[in-house]
Amino acid sequence: MMRKRLILFVLAILLISPLSHTEAATPKAYNDRSLIYLTFDDGPHRQTGALLDVLKKHKVKATFFILGNNIKGNEKMLRRIVAEGHLIALHGMTHDRHKFYRTPTTAVREMQDVQKLVFKVTGVKSNIVRTPYGSDPYMTLAHRRAMTKAGFQMWDWNIDSLDYRYKTDNRRVQNQVFARLDANYKARIASIILTHDHSITPTALDYIIRNAKAKKRGYEFGTLHGLKNPHNFFNKWKPHR
Repeated sequence: MMRKRLILFVLAILLISPLSHTEAATPKAYNDRSLIYLTFDDGPHRQTGALLDVLKKHKVKATFFILGNNIKGNEKMLRRIVAEGHLIALHGMTHDRHKFYRTPTTAVREMQDVQKLVFKVTGVKSNIVRTPYGSDPYMTLAHRRAMTKAGFQMWDWNIDSLDYRYKTDNRRVQNQVFARLDANYKARIASIILTHDHSITPTALDYIIRNAKAKKRGYEFGTLHGLKNPHNFFNKWKPHR
């Protein structure tokens, strides 16, 4: 009788356990080749809302690198980015390479200024940054050290969508992204896609997400939140084995 009760007890525990096989599975490594990190630079922009609609439609979260000089008049859009679960990151104030990179101090100050503005509007204090035009060649060793000392985590990308070059040519942008996705998958590394709020079209974004999900590679989309090993041009991710 005691043995029967024990068996019934164990079965009951297994039946009510909230852990599914998926939930119990080991999480993917941050640089697993099936992971895609969508990133948007230079927003908020008047088109940001349409991009957010596409992301919401596909239940995809992304990272938005905010340009401080674009915040005024777009505060509502900034709050929507946060409310819909996306990650806010920093892209400086001016996007003027002569002003931003003039000294290590000016670079850090621009990031601190946009950090304060974002916090004032959203209550979010972000330390994730992407420097204008990427960290190479303008971020000298002194610049990088100053940025690290100020507590900022610097990110670049490993897929350039070239949307700023082919603004009206969705096919060129889509082909560029998928060519690089294929290359990264073969190289066994996660993909960080660079796009811009003002250049990537909702149509191209929709195509990229739909077709990435359709591929039999187990692609998943995520944000850069909580990743402790930032990918930048001076510290590139190694292939995941």
